[in-house]
Amino acid sequence: MPDREERFRVMLDMVEALVGPEPRVLDLACGTGSITSRLLQRFPGATSTGVDLDPALLAIAEGTFAGDARVTFVTADLKDPAWTEALPYDSYDAVLTGNARKTHMRAEAEFAQDGSHDHDGVRRVR
Repeated sequence: MPDREERFRVMLDMVEALVGPEPRVLDLACGTGSITSRLLQRFPGATSTGVDLDPALLAIAEGTFAGDARVTFVTADLKDPAWTEALPYDSYDAVLTGNARKTHMRAEAEFAQDGSHDHDGVRRVR
């Protein structure tokens, strides 16, 4: 993917500018944890919840972050209206995804429907 690292850097710059160096992040369609990895390298005090439906990708991510209390992974289908019920926290400082087209648009629509979308961005998930 062209400019992949630059995209990650810009995402994390925005997170830092908006919420500081210890964010609680929701990593949608996390795959193997690429965003979470960069998040924790840059912000050691951050926490991340990775959400994906693919068991193979989640197994890789869980192996990569085994024993790291800052990271939680959740198996969930973003098409399921109840997917947020599996999340370990009621709120997140930022929602990030490397699959912006489908994943983010679907989540934004869901947040808007249930009234949990804040005006300054997605801060409260449930």
